[in-house]
Amino acid sequence: MAIITLTRQPGSMGDEIGMLVARRLGYVYYDKKEIEKRIIAKGLPREEFVKFDERKPSILDRFTKNRDRYLNYLSSVILEIAKEGNCVIMGRGAFIFLRDVPNHITLRFVSTMKKRLEHIKEVTGITNDKVGEKFIADSDKRQRAFYKSCFKYDLNDLSLIYAAINTALCPPDMLADMIVAGITSNVTPKIDADGRKRVEELILAQEMTNKLIFENGLHIDELWVMVHDKRITLHGLTSFHATVERAVTILESEYSGYEVQSEIHCVQDTRFSKA
Repeated sequence: MAIITLTRQPGSMGDEIGMLVARRLGYVYYDKKEIEKRIIAKGLPREEFVKFDERKPSILDRFTKNRDRYLNYLSSVILEIAKEGNCVIMGRGAFIFLRDVPNHITLRFVSTMKKRLEHIKEVTGITNDKVGEKFIADSDKRQRAFYKSCFKYDLNDLSLIYAAINTALCPPDMLADMIVAGITSNVTPKIDADGRKRVEELILAQEMTNKLIFENGLHIDELWVMVHDKRITLHGLTSFHATVERAVTILESEYSGYEVQSEIHCVQDTRFSKA
């Protein structure tokens, strides 16, 4: 079993190659439509999904809890898909949520502007080059803004990517064959078992995040819960030490047998202080 996540430049044929890989491996392919369906089924209104999905949110939405709600639903769905295994997930920041899972492989597809423009014109029906180039530029801008706003991640940074593949240099069928061969020959039973364990820990960490933020209403910005073996580590920002103590107490009482350690920083909110 492997978990494959993909990102692609619009027009690079990443979707087509991703579907070929899934078909040849017998995996399930998850694109925007499938992920949207799962998120909305969990209770997030479709209008909220559209506001944030691979686009830059408005200034108002960036400073409300709406983005956090969207990311919470998105993370839950990505982790559920990963637990099911044998999957290929396109976009949506999936590779960031799964970045330290041993049986997770992430690839990025890129191409030349000429090839991207040819493909965009083919699939959209656009006939004018200038219109096609603007379509690509706008899509690139939205994609970059989404990753920067939601994950503080620069798409030009390849440090989390196994390989960036130039699809202009090789036919899609050949690229799919190369990817499938690499996965089937390198994902061993041990790597698979380690990956399953790590996904379970990530799901548990997500559950803990929900408990602290949504069930108990604790005000911790950028909360990140890490679970490794029997240790829980909390990261984030808050204004009160009492909030940190409350978070630790909740997790210790709810998850006996786990050691809870806080790395949450307490900062003074000076926005309303007098000079």
